[in-house]
Amino acid sequence: MPPDAEEEALREAVLRACDDVGLPRAYRAAVLQRLRTPRAEWPECCGEGCYPCTQTLSDAAERVEQLLGRAPADGA
Repeated sequence: MPPDAEEEALREAVLRACDDVGLPRAYRAAVLQRLRTPRAEWPECCGEGCYPCTQTLSDAAERVEQLLGRAPADGA
């Protein structure tokens, strides 16, 4: 897939993932950052009621991987 097509597919997957998990699209950059971070370094929910919850960002990042057909790689 050409780089422009890959970038467009990623953009569309992030938007859909945000919608799928109920995360406002304004947080799409945070989802992209999560995708660039090794999974082992993704923070866990602290239980303090933060918004958005870090778990929601992780859920959206995982949904992007699903939509793009990427197998999640622990620690990748």
